[in-house]
Amino acid sequence: MKAFEDTTKNALQHAFRLLAYRDRSAKEMHDRLARKGFSEGVIGETLHFLQEKRFIDDERLAGMLKRDAVERKHFGRGGAKGYLLKRGIPGEVADAVLGDPDEYLDAARELVEKKLKTMKGHDRETVRRRLWGLLSRRGFSPDIIRRTMRSFCDKEEFDENW
Repeated sequence: MKAFEDTTKNALQHAFRLLAYRDRSAKEMHDRLARKGFSEGVIGETLHFLQEKRFIDDERLAGMLKRDAVERKHFGRGGAKGYLLKRGIPGEVADAVLGDPDEYLDAARELVEKKLKTMKGHDRETVRRRLWGLLSRRGFSPDIIRRTMRSFCDKEEFDENW
């Protein structure tokens, strides 16, 4: 069996295998290379090369992850930030990409519309409480939750169905 060689070439080969599977943040790549057993010097050189050639770009990845968090997972700003941080995106990059909290109002409304379909037969207060909890757990701010709840709970259709 061939012995493991701690070289930049081997680290790059391993990094490209990882990147073929999915995009990675610089932190994720650092952690994976360290776990594989590469030295800090080799990891540093590898990351520098990958970032210089834009194989790793935390800003681009953060934008893609934000879209995924908001459109597919229906996260609010807080939930989306947690999602980005968990993937190794630096806090300042996450804050820059996440933008204005008002951008998340449509995502909150979509989530409430989806959830309301499953809540027939519950009294008005139960529906309000469950929707508030759902939106809160997904990382929406209290202001966004209040505005979303107001737009749904003040409609006549809401009173007719519940």
